[in-house]
Amino acid sequence: MEKMINKMDPGASEGQRLLEEHIERTLYENNELQKDTMNGMMKCREGRGSYDDRSLTFVFPVLPWQANRVGNLHGGIICAAFDITIAALARFFAGENFAPTVSLDVKYIRPVKVGDYLVVTAKATNAGRRIIQLTAEAVIEETGKLAATAASVYLNADTHKERNKEE
Repeated sequence: MEKMINKMDPGASEGQRLLEEHIERTLYENNELQKDTMNGMMKCREGRGSYDDRSLTFVFPVLPWQANRVGNLHGGIICAAFDITIAALARFFAGENFAPTVSLDVKYIRPVKVGDYLVVTAKATNAGRRIIQLTAEAVIEETGKLAATAASVYLNADTHKERNKEE
């Protein structure tokens, strides 16, 4: 397994504590500090993670404003739920660095109804020095059925080097 969190390798219990703090901070930032942005409007109701499994889960309510023309969850909103969840895990592995999305590939499997909850779980398959590769699944909480899958790549950009380039 690659070293993570700014190349430190904390023990499992310390890593789990750091991940849980990161999840709580991310939920606060999204739901409170960014309440008028897409992240905040998604109203993620809970988050959990496993340091050992290198995974993070967010649960999103499917709200009326998110419906497509036939009344199901819009595909773009599914992408947003993936991006919010995967990005949170990518940022955890990037530490203080910036972690922009390089790619996000989504496969849609079944429709999701307004009123359901979408449970999105991201997993880091590789957390290298420059590239973080992740996969994700979106499950309909009410049925337990898979709604969509995703694969994503994030850049682990050294924030200090990037800032120095701009000066």
